[in-house]
Amino acid sequence: MPAVLYHAPIACSLAVRIAAAEGDVPLDLKLVNLNQKTLVDGGSYLDISPLGQVSVMITEDGETLTETATCIAWVQARSRNADFRRAPDAPDYFQMLRWLGFCATELHKQIFRIVFYPEADDGTKDRIRGLAPARFAMLDTHLADRDYLLGDRFSAADAYLTWFFVLADRAALDFSAYPRLSDYAERCLTRPKIAPLIESDIAARAAMA
Repeated sequence: MPAVLYHAPIACSLAVRIAAAEGDVPLDLKLVNLNQKTLVDGGSYLDISPLGQVSVMITEDGETLTETATCIAWVQARSRNADFRRAPDAPDYFQMLRWLGFCATELHKQIFRIVFYPEADDGTKDRIRGLAPARFAMLDTHLADRDYLLGDRFSAADAYLTWFFVLADRAALDFSAYPRLSDYAERCLTRPKIAPLIESDIAARAAMA
C-alpha cells in the first residue's frame, strides 16, 4: 500500500503532491478541510494532526511524518526517477536540503504564515511582504545560470518553491521585476505533471467553500 498524504487543496501539502508526481512516487490522498479541521470522508482531522496543520504523512511502515520539507524529502528518497532523485552521496544533495530549508523558513513560515494569518492586521502583513524582494533577488541571482534550483533538472526543492508561486498572487506578492525568477515560475507551473495538480486542487478547494 502507498503512503498516505493528508492533503488540504492548495495548502502546502500540494508541494508534496508535486514532488510525488515528478518523482513517480504513488501516494494515497486523504482530503482535509482545514477550515473545519475535518476529513472529507468523515472524522476529525485533529485526531490525525493535533495542531490541525498539513503536511502529514503516514508511511508504509505506519510512521507519522510532519512538516512539508520532511514529507518532500521522504518522497524524493523513495523516488526511482533518476532525473528527480538526489542520493545522499550526490554532489548536490545538501544543496537540495539547503533550498528545502529556504522554502520552509524564508518563504513559507516567514512570509505566507503571516500574510495568510487572519488575525494579522494589514500593516503587519505589508511589513512582512516587504521581506520578499530580498528573497526574490537572491533567487533571481541564483537562477542566472540554471533552469532549476539545482541545475538543469527539476528537484524536490523545486516542488516546494513551485507551490509558493501557486499562492504568490493571492498573497499580493509581485515578483515580475525579477525576470529569471518569473521565467522559472512559469516553467515550473506549466510542467505537464504539475499544471493538472494545481487545476484539480483549485477545483477541490472551491468545492469545500
